[in-house]
Amino acid sequence: MIHFPFISLPEHFTRLLASNIQNSTQTNNNLELYINDNKELNALVRKIFRDIDPDGFLGKIISISGWAGIRNRLAAVYLEYAMTGRFPETANLSLVTDIINIENKLRHFTPTGYSRTFLFGFYAKMSLIHVKKSTGTISPTPLIIRDEHFEFMKISKGKSVRVDWLMLQLIQYDHFLGTERMNTLLQTGSRYETLFALLSADEQKEMIDNCMAYGASIFDQEIFLTDVAIQS
Repeated sequence: MIHFPFISLPEHFTRLLASNIQNSTQTNNNLELYINDNKELNALVRKIFRDIDPDGFLGKIISISGWAGIRNRLAAVYLEYAMTGRFPETANLSLVTDIINIENKLRHFTPTGYSRTFLFGFYAKMSLIHVKKSTGTISPTPLIIRDEHFEFMKISKGKSVRVDWLMLQLIQYDHFLGTERMNTLLQTGSRYETLFALLSADEQKEMIDNCMAYGASIFDQEIFLTDVAIQS
């Protein structure tokens, strides 16, 4: 079986990753207001961007770094904190190289402006850190993203805002049904409800539990409260 853990991710940062953040002056203004309204996030941004502005002027930091630059540094700092238990003085960007690689491989399958693929990779890396640090005899399974999972997405003919949820399901179906069978089913146009019906009752429960763990980790209330079937 495959059992993904609940991870207590930084909520203010996670909400940004799930949002539509376009490259515009208005977006920069909104991002500055958001960071200013969240004291912990504000303090962390000012700390790790002292090389850009020692006085912590957010307008300058955002203008020079852009959303992606801010996002990458924050993710690196949160990852290091998860590994060491302390916030570093500077961001080790090598920690997010693999996450950016995941995002690049999925960029054609989601509209621009969203960082949900980055969020997916962030959760995956956090889950790996969590499992490595676990001392229990029965540990949850880290989310492992392999090359064949990207190949599944190539069969898709559209783009999805919630590409992270699609990947989460595809990875689990690959585990339960096998890669060869999955390729056949997807190429013949099998729908997700058809794939779900192929699972045993225990596998279906495991998949639901994993989706709930991921949704709770990224604070995605809509997936539980809203009909997202008609959303792109």
